[in-house]
Amino acid sequence: MKGNIFLILIFLSIWNPVFSSGKVLTTVCKGTVSCNGTKLSGVVVTDGTNFCQTDSKGNYSLEVSPSASFVYISSPAGYNVPVENSVPQFYKNLNENNRSGKIDFQLTESKFDENRHSFIAWADPQIKANEELPLYKEAVADLNNLLKANPQISFHAIGCGDIVGDNPALFDSTKHTLSKIGIPFYQSMGNHDMKYYGRSNETAPVVFEKHFGPTYYSFNKGKIHYVVLNDVFYIGRDYFYIGYLPEQQLAWLEKDLSFVPEGSTVVVMFHIPSALNENDIKTFEYANISGSMTNKKALYELLKPYQAHLISGHLHYTRNIVISPSIYEHIMSSVCGAWWQGPYAEDGTPKGYGVFEADGNQISWYFKSIGHEKDHQLRVYPVGANPEQPEYITANIWNWDPEWKVFWYENDQRMGEMEAYSGLDPETVKSFADKSKLAYQWISARKTEHLFRAKPISPSAIIRIEAVDRFGKTYQVNL
Repeated sequence: MKGNIFLILIFLSIWNPVFSSGKVLTTVCKGTVSCNGTKLSGVVVTDGTNFCQTDSKGNYSLEVSPSASFVYISSPAGYNVPVENSVPQFYKNLNENNRSGKIDFQLTESKFDENRHSFIAWADPQIKANEELPLYKEAVADLNNLLKANPQISFHAIGCGDIVGDNPALFDSTKHTLSKIGIPFYQSMGNHDMKYYGRSNETAPVVFEKHFGPTYYSFNKGKIHYVVLNDVFYIGRDYFYIGYLPEQQLAWLEKDLSFVPEGSTVVVMFHIPSALNENDIKTFEYANISGSMTNKKALYELLKPYQAHLISGHLHYTRNIVISPSIYEHIMSSVCGAWWQGPYAEDGTPKGYGVFEADGNQISWYFKSIGHEKDHQLRVYPVGANPEQPEYITANIWNWDPEWKVFWYENDQRMGEMEAYSGLDPETVKSFADKSKLAYQWISARKTEHLFRAKPISPSAIIRIEAVDRFGKTYQVNL
């Protein structure tokens, strides 16, 4: 008997590499990528770890990691993936039956010239209860009106996380609402989209993945390469997380970018900002561990060869940061403003979303305030209207960045540039002053750095404020 057992053990050690080496065998998944019967070559296929490309006949053969839950493609420019209930179907779930079987992807050809296209950056709707859905539908209706006004342009949208507010039962309602606008809505995972109280970070995305697929992936439109990452790292202590990109994602991103020519424009979306300001880029502080990406420099290093736009949310305020000459971060304010408690986020940014316009490899952008025209880019207060600055005219320009110019005119004479300062937006202070009307009494106006002031010579003068963005677009308000 002992001799038989010995022979069996020898056989297993030869036949099963797992037994002899401790390594787990991968399996091979095969399939095709096609469009209306035409096989597509050069399409990147991945399982979140391994990569391959389709050959000249549209076929691929991919080693699939035992831990992989999906096989998915980086959809090529000029083609669309199917969309179900607003969710782009660029992925296929893996199971025991198809892990070593055949998985095909069927695409359709875009009816637009995608060299010119637009996309929406939609951050933090954060719906906590059914009672907030009517407000959410107002935001979606505003977006739908924008799309209807631009029927000749290819649009897609990317959510920057916190789709819901700790209530995954509402995922279906949000998807159904978004499906009515008729564009693909890619999503990234936020800290309020996690499954809580699991024993590790690996359990946190399971509900999100059930509804939206992989938490990190890429796709292409026109000459722009889009990447979505998950930088919400759950540490398994009740409800707590940090901003962090695990090595698996960084290694995946490095491989994904190897298929993208250097010098290309790359748009990278995630929830927690990579950086809060210049100081946060230079020096790590533990106080920011859940507010920005702790290993941001690893991301910046991978993006060095490209012209990169990072787009994040999480903070419910607007801030634009020039990280380097080739990397720019847009911290998007929240669709919900201050958790649906009034018209503004805590820095005075109106409820709204970002609109980005791609022309070749160039991108321009503006912030679209819900319920306002696209030229609503600033709020101005006359002398005496701002208690913090009683002798000054003041302006809140929420999408400001260092390339903007803010001029003021007195009786049609240009007096110079307004002075930037840090303070509170007066209308936002008023909105949150009566705590009895707020569902969350901790909400208050927050100091912001996108405020400007000037002291008029004559109190009775006619005042005009002129803000010029980095693209030369001028916005004016008369007092």
